[in-house]
Amino acid sequence: MLYDVVVIGGGVGGLSAAISAKENYKGNILILERENQLGGALNQCIHNGFGKYIFGEEFTGPEFVQKFTDKVNELGISYKLNTTVLDINTSKENNYKELNVVNTCDGILKIKTKSIIIATGARERPRGFSNLPGSRCAGIYTVGCAQKFINLEGYMPGKEVVILGTGDIALIVARRLVIEGARVKAIVETKDFISAYDKKLSVSLNDFNIPLRIKHKIIDIQGKSRIEGITLVKLDNNNEVIKNSEEHISCDALLLSVDLYPDNELAKQAKIVVDAKTGQIELDENSQTNIGGIFACGSVVHGYSFSQNLVNQSYDIGKSTAQYIRTVGLV
Repeated sequence: MLYDVVVIGGGVGGLSAAISAKENYKGNILILERENQLGGALNQCIHNGFGKYIFGEEFTGPEFVQKFTDKVNELGISYKLNTTVLDINTSKENNYKELNVVNTCDGILKIKTKSIIIATGARERPRGFSNLPGSRCAGIYTVGCAQKFINLEGYMPGKEVVILGTGDIALIVARRLVIEGARVKAIVETKDFISAYDKKLSVSLNDFNIPLRIKHKIIDIQGKSRIEGITLVKLDNNNEVIKNSEEHISCDALLLSVDLYPDNELAKQAKIVVDAKTGQIELDENSQTNIGGIFACGSVVHGYSFSQNLVNQSYDIGKSTAQYIRTVGLV
């Protein structure tokens, strides 16, 4: 199986790069997506606010994704779903790259390509990065996991919920929980400000009567088989615990707003240079990685950002990939 461009990842970044590459080079392009549909995390973002600066009107996440999916189909770009890339082999002759991939329909496949665009996005860090004490009882989830439960799977993570952190997804999920009938008993933040990039989201806390606890932290989690409550303390201006400030809040779910980290394991395996601090794939002045013919776009390069920024960067990467193929002239 020989292609001009293989895009690893079918989120909005990967779709944008594939569309741009096709528009700038009429070759064979393949998108590999490990989920059962294109679109990535935006499929679970059923709130609006996407597309205003790209299409001139606002869409929900799934509607926004559908715009790109329709264009992929219009251009005749191939894609494989439920497909995982096992490794990237760059030692092949004539500058070709080879991918070993697996899915339930085809088994293990070897795919040969002139160029690769890595668009694997970002993933939530595990609970350990929150430095939480207490038992590992059921009912503790990341906010992204809870969002997927509610919006895609139709399950509620709990009825009485505490959220730790004030990132964008945390505030969006808090609002969604209230709409679905849950009670958000507190949003806890150790800083003295809300961390969300979109500051307008903070308005929803007042609109939905969600308590915000600034300069607080969780010092204990109660519960055996399932979480039953948490203990909060107040922090002073030096982030030291204020004595006798303990407060118990009963809950049956705790949601963690953890940082997103670039999904760079495949890149590392291929010995692609990754920034040691941020985990983001590094690109040179030609928008390539340290391996010729391998490009990267989206969150795996820039981390969390607004969708229009990722789309614009990914379109540029698609153009650079098309230029590479024309310049190298592989046959």
